[in-house]
Amino acid sequence: MKKFGEIFKKFRESRGLRLKDVAKVGISTSQLSRFENGETDLTISKFIAVLDEVNVLIDEFMYAVHDFRRDELNELLLKVNCFVSNHDVEGMKKLLYLQMESNSKRSKFHQINTILLKIRLQDLSGEPYYSSDDLSYLTDYLFSVEYWGYYELLIFANTLDVLNHDAFMVLAREMCRRSDFYKEIPKNRRIISSMLLNGYITCVERGKFLDALYFEKQLKQCFFTETEIYERLVFQYVQYLYQYKKEGDRKAIIEMRKSIAAMKLAGSNYLAKTYEGHLEKILGEHS
Repeated sequence: MKKFGEIFKKFRESRGLRLKDVAKVGISTSQLSRFENGETDLTISKFIAVLDEVNVLIDEFMYAVHDFRRDELNELLLKVNCFVSNHDVEGMKKLLYLQMESNSKRSKFHQINTILLKIRLQDLSGEPYYSSDDLSYLTDYLFSVEYWGYYELLIFANTLDVLNHDAFMVLAREMCRRSDFYKEIPKNRRIISSMLLNGYITCVERGKFLDALYFEKQLKQCFFTETEIYERLVFQYVQYLYQYKKEGDRKAIIEMRKSIAAMKLAGSNYLAKTYEGHLEKILGEHS
């Protein structure tokens, strides 16, 4: 906790607050001083209370604790997205090997992150990397967690496309229930929306149109704000994809291209490129 105290002191002093300004929540100035100097720890309740006094969110504090870097999973996903967008198979392989060789005290999460990398590498390269045992380990973990937080949402959103359809649908419904407490947290709301969009497009691609309607209903309940351009455009794209796949409506192709053009207009070039590739693949399958 020594680092916690040092960082807390920086936040306090940067706001021009004295020890006695913060010591109003059942903690003495001497105890707070010892905490800042790494000589003692605080209970969770007192730590949260003093964070409130300096007006710092726990997410902001932990970001500083990690030297202003993302957590391990987000760091991995950032690299994965880069390798996928550049179709860099060798880069992905190196990332997987580094992950497998690294030592982690959190062995369970380390293994799950490794499975995610195997899944994305196999999708990128076309070579076999993950096994049925890997998928079983992943689904067993997700079923074992009663309340899904940000970590579980990210893992599921980035692996759902390879899961057995029945297991995928059960987990999707469980996700909506198990993450209900956290939907008001902005970053969780965004990843829930992303998961629902991925689920929607996966069902349409698989021709599971009734299941696709479940995701469409959930997405309509999200009430995307006007600033959530990404979600709105992808939702629009998939709705037209549904029309094309289910009804063979050729006009839907024009509308999908309009959605992609809007992505480009919004400056989301990587997103547009991704869905251009997706559309060409879909059209190739129906030619």
